[in-house]
Amino acid sequence: SFSIKSYKNNEHIRILNSVLSKWLINPKILHFTASKIQYPYNINNWISCYYNNKSTHTSTIEIDNWIIGHLSAKLNNETNSAHLFHLIIDENHRKKGFAKKLIDHVEKKLVIENNINCITLNCVRKNKPAVNLYQSIGYNIIKEGKYLKMTKYF
Repeated sequence: SFSIKSYKNNEHIRILNSVLSKWLINPKILHFTASKIQYPYNINNWISCYYNNKSTHTSTIEIDNWIIGHLSAKLNNETNSAHLFHLIIDENHRKKGFAKKLIDHVEKKLVIENNINCITLNCVRKNKPAVNLYQSIGYNIIKEGKYLKMTKYF
């Protein structure tokens, strides 16, 4: 199932922190996910760096009420666009289609509820599984550097 979590809600923060602190214990995963944050992961740094914006929404995918995936989107209503970030799938649930399902769920919500017609994301060039995933679901590389900027139009 899918649910919306808020980094403004203390109970949601507690739940997200317990999951994120397990996922982001690996410095490589923290770097691939949130390059602005120094290791070790800290929920307060995470929130102040990425989640102090009212136009940011986070969705999770859950199995048996346990979060196995996380994806955030930052809306830009002036340009009818959104930027996806912080896609994380629990290690034990990777390569099972959950990332695709979560992205699809968030895309549909953005397009239907917010009239979004363009979604962007950045991906570490070396993260080949992520690059392949994004390309397989319609994202195109529009800028190359240390990070790949990718776009999909609706």
